[in-house]
Amino acid sequence: MVVICPKCRRKLKVDEKIQRAKGSILKCSQCNTFFVVKVLSVSPKKTLDQGKILIAHSNPLITNEIVSLLTKKGYVTTTSSHGIEAIVKAIKEVPFLLIIELELPKIHGLEVCRRIKATSDIKDIKFIFVVPAFDYAKRLRENSFICSAEDVIEDRNVAELLIERIDRIKGVVTRKMEEPPIRFR
Repeated sequence: MVVICPKCRRKLKVDEKIQRAKGSILKCSQCNTFFVVKVLSVSPKKTLDQGKILIAHSNPLITNEIVSLLTKKGYVTTTSSHGIEAIVKAIKEVPFLLIIELELPKIHGLEVCRRIKATSDIKDIKFIFVVPAFDYAKRLRENSFICSAEDVIEDRNVAELLIERIDRIKGVVTRKMEEPPIRFR
């Protein structure tokens, strides 16, 4: 390993085997300056927790409805009420899915999506946007492709559509039994 003296900028060869976790004190052979050399460890890449879902919504009624639906299906849920908290929790807990409100306080929902997709450890998190029933749905469908969100659900349809959309994102095939065709004589 080669290190550079911070004072005279001389390149020094150091044996990696003698390095300690706390760091090693070296002395430059040219300027006699002492300095500490630490070996940086690379943390392993975080993996998405397939059983964890983060819900970022400012309305506690909708949040509670989503939490109750998901806990019945066996998912572990975490909630946040604004965009900054959603980003922090996504980095710490690494859920596989983020159910997020478009008009989230502090940081807009689309900006939260863009920032998470730009972070290398958590860029694979999937997104479902929950939007108000009035004309946001059309506008968000256009913008969601920019942010690469997986789905958009209007807040009035959360109870009916959420579990089906999550299963589709996870790749779970849920087929309803087809009824045999009615035959008339």
